[in-house]
Amino acid sequence: MSLDFEFDWDVHNLKHLAKHGISRPDAEDVFSGNHTLLEYQREGDEERWLAVGATRVGRILEIVFAVRGEAIRPITGWPASKEMSDVYAKEWGLE
Repeated sequence: MSLDFEFDWDVHNLKHLAKHGISRPDAEDVFSGNHTLLEYQREGDEERWLAVGATRVGRILEIVFAVRGEAIRPITGWPASKEMSDVYAKEWGLE
């Protein structure tokens, strides 16, 4: 599958996601498939967004990310809560 955007990865964000059981392919899957943008907040001078989406194997994840230039930079993430999984399922007609 060809993506229309790049990702900004380094040891810091890879390590942080790994602490929550999320791999680089897991995070990229969230953005390459159907996902829902839920909210954003400012962290210093940067807007950070929350996306909820599924991996290829069906795990529903919440990923906090920023857009830096033309790249998506995943910051952190975790398995989606029941509430967020339900929001995702409703948005994409999966219930």
